Amino acid sequence: MMKTASRKPCFSAIFCGTALLAPLPQVLAQSSDSAGILSTTPQSVEDLQRIEHQLQQVLPRVLPALVCIEVNNGSGSGILVSEKGLVFSAAHVVDKQGTVLKIIMPDGTRLPGKTTAQNSESDAGLAEITTVLNKGLPRVQRTEKLPRVGDWVFALGHGGGLDQKRGPMVRLGRVVSLKNGVIQTDCKLIRGDSGGPLFNLNGELIGIHSRVGSGLEDNLHVPMKDFDALTEPPSGGKAPLPPSPEQDG
Repeated sequence: MMKTASRKPCFSAIFCGTALLAPLPQVLAQSSDSAGILSTTPQSVEDLQRIEHQLQQVLPRVLPALVCIEVNNGSGSGILVSEKGLVFSAAHVVDKQGTVLKIIMPDGTRLPGKTTAQNSESDAGLAEITTVLNKGLPRVQRTEKLPRVGDWVFALGHGGGLDQKRGPMVRLGRVVSLKNGVIQTDCKLIRGDSGGPLFNLNGELIGIHSRVGSGLEDNLHVPMKDFDALTEPPSGGKAPLPPSPEQDG
């Protein structure tokens, strides 16, 4: 979570944290299982270009759902997972249930919100936009399937705090380990990235940034199963999350 001294509209079209090369022909399969390069060490410049091209293909689908969350005197990140305004973030960003939030959309629109559930042990947190909307919001596809160690992934967030001129941060990296279901990557995360999304290279949401810091051991992400657990009512029944949207081909 990042404390901010000023409040500015969030987002710009500039992507920081990774350099994008000129567009390449469509040469990479959509499935990381069928495109082995996405889970192996690149052997050539062409391999790196394929990975980069895949990132270029999925970014336009997921960036519109990235939000900035302001609460008290700090800010963090979150991702929209339903067109009605359900947001996944970190528990330490959204604070306790009922906390009043400001959720800032990519175009700078500031919407009222509140925390609906959180688990301080897993660091999973849910929030929702509380105003009535006249249209559906952008949302991302998610998967409970854990990545494999070595898989390429990318992280989004408002690292360093909200900055309209710079825009959100995009960091490409790989899965380092899976311990007790927690995802560890080498995507560099800093304050302000907390609560932001981690995606596989098919553009599917696989985790939410939890622990951030200067060392590799601090790059930890909460898996999707911990968010499903927050939807279980006291009776033990399970209220399912809204369905993920179908990906465009």
